[in-house]
Amino acid sequence: MRDAFFSELLNLFRHNPKTVFLTGDLGYKLFDPLVTHDPGRVINCGIREAGMVGYAAGLAKAGLLPFVYSIVPFITLRCLEQIKIDLCYNRNTVVIVGVGGGFAYGPNASTHHGVDDIGALSCLPGLTIWTPADPHEVRGCVQAATRLAGPAYLRLGRNNEPAIHTTHGAWREIDRPIWFGTGHDGVIITCGFILHEVLKAAEVLRGKGIDAGVVQLPTIKPFPEDDLKAIIGSGKPILTIEEHIATGGLGQQTALLVATEGKGNRFATGTIPIRFPDTCMSREALLAWAGLDAAGIVPAFERLVSK
Repeated sequence: MRDAFFSELLNLFRHNPKTVFLTGDLGYKLFDPLVTHDPGRVINCGIREAGMVGYAAGLAKAGLLPFVYSIVPFITLRCLEQIKIDLCYNRNTVVIVGVGGGFAYGPNASTHHGVDDIGALSCLPGLTIWTPADPHEVRGCVQAATRLAGPAYLRLGRNNEPAIHTTHGAWREIDRPIWFGTGHDGVIITCGFILHEVLKAAEVLRGKGIDAGVVQLPTIKPFPEDDLKAIIGSGKPILTIEEHIATGGLGQQTALLVATEGKGNRFATGTIPIRFPDTCMSREALLAWAGLDAAGIVPAFERLVSK
């Protein structure tokens, strides 16, 4: 996903001279091609993310399209007030790019885990939040940046996330949910690159004779209420899965719709526990710890449909 972001950003650099890239002192080799193309539009602001967001707001006021890049907790929680006031309140079109959402930085532990970013940012007016699942969806988000009329947050994994789609052209309309399967027995709604685990779980369930449809939300804010109302209106069981804590996340937003628009749907959520892991673990081990790997999702859906 990270490589896809920089590849598509380079395309944007070549075709849109207003594009500017700002980094919080990381990722140098990744953006060497940007420097080669136009070093004047690549700015290292150092480890001062709050100042970087404020600087990007000024660039946006001058008519440029800034992308600001750092690790998820550093570019969200560390400069939340600047995102709220400099970007959202002043309606500045800046793309905040957080690398390492969820448990992507696994062994780096809680200082680098991005498990509460969506909840913190979702309450800010006018902020678009993108949660792509694979490199092709990432490219769609970068392409959509040129159509923004306000700030956006792009939540990336780290790297080596496998491609799910065969092309990225279809994701120019990145605001619409993406369906996988028919969902005869129920639906799993998810967002972001944990889709890979959800699809593996759906395959296991299929082998057990249970048809779980999967819905991926590349954009979680604005929340696609109309699309989800149609799903909820079927009355089928619904399980949400997210690589994020419960507070302010996909599950809570979906639960509100189930409460107001539901047709007796059985409903459950899968989220990261609101506690720090006791040891440093890989992302795979952390997902298992949280019950968010395929081995944990399968029984959660089985319990839901068997009630």
